[in-house]
Amino acid sequence: DNIPSDLLKAGGEEVNNILTALCQRIWNEKKWPTEWTKSLVLPLPKKGNLRLCNNYRTISLISHHSKVMLRVILNRLKPKAEESLAEKQAGFRAGRNTVEQIFNCKILIEKHMQHQRDLFHNFIDFKKAFDTVWHDGLWHVLRGFSIDEGLVKTIESLYMNLNSAVFLNNTIGNSFKTTVGVRQGCLLSPVLFNIFLERIMQDTLHLHTPTISIGGRPVCNLRFADDIDLIAGSQAELQLLTDRLVASSKAFGMEVSSEKSKVMVSSERINDASITMDDEPLELVHKFKYLGATLHEDGSSTVEVRTRIALATAAFAKLGKIWKSSISFKAKHELFRSLVSSILTYGCETWTLLADTERRIQVFENKCLRKLIRISYKDHVTNESVRELVVAYVGPKEPLLAT
Repeated sequence: DNIPSDLLKAGGEEVNNILTALCQRIWNEKKWPTEWTKSLVLPLPKKGNLRLCNNYRTISLISHHSKVMLRVILNRLKPKAEESLAEKQAGFRAGRNTVEQIFNCKILIEKHMQHQRDLFHNFIDFKKAFDTVWHDGLWHVLRGFSIDEGLVKTIESLYMNLNSAVFLNNTIGNSFKTTVGVRQGCLLSPVLFNIFLERIMQDTLHLHTPTISIGGRPVCNLRFADDIDLIAGSQAELQLLTDRLVASSKAFGMEVSSEKSKVMVSSERINDASITMDDEPLELVHKFKYLGATLHEDGSSTVEVRTRIALATAAFAKLGKIWKSSISFKAKHELFRSLVSSILTYGCETWTLLADTERRIQVFENKCLRKLIRISYKDHVTNESVRELVVAYVGPKEPLLAT
């Protein structure tokens, strides 16, 4: 709508009164301004042949001012949504994060390996999960969770008139109606998706008795939005859960990818499993990248630490011009901690730190600090002396292992 967001801050009481009246009118009449239902889609290239649409990801821009009304709706929707969501769902929820689910998964693997019990995983991948949410099914689900009827109708009226247009080469294309999927860039979309998926999972787990537990609490899945780890104590149980999830997903218009869903077995006795999805065998893997962390079938952190060091090394190399520049060491060190060490230490709370693991991390940090401070090993300066110089420049900082 070409109205800058700064207007909301600078407009004062007059703009607030106008927006309040407009939001009240939308609530009463269940009719949204046309500009507030539009989305501008910007395609961003990925790798591969850029003539193929699948090699682009998109971001959508919506009216800044519409977010005022969306925030009002979200504040009313969230409390009821939180009551409806299972504890196993950690995505888009306050105080929850990916590391929590990585930790839960690793603890399950470690404990089962220690007690010589079998643990079967199916890491589920949906085909375009957020883009395939069935609108009529969503309204049915919201009402099924006893969401206020006024809220449902207000959201429904927004979705009935959604229009999008692609912005490419400084040109806006023809608009088209959006009839499926939650709205990209909308404040409501994460909560709406969580509620929709919750219904699918409820149907999947109806009358199912899990054979796995964490601290005495039954668990057969871990979720972060659409990233689902189905967990079972036997191959038969995992096959049952997989079949149920596929069926309940189809009933609500979503499709699970048999190509990208992977099976992993954590066991001292069993190293094989045959799980199918729509008669297609799923690939059995010995490690899997779950929520950005590499999980190994035996629960060890060795592979993950090596992967993290490799990623951090690549990130450090990309910033080579900065490390060679004349900017202050303090600035370089802050950039190092925010852009490199953050990559290395992602998920480190879940690592099992062995002596070799600590040594590898320490070696990496020492090499990086030497390049930042421009002291090579040929200078015959000890690592301890290098660290003392770092402290002298920037003050005491926690080592990587403590971040």
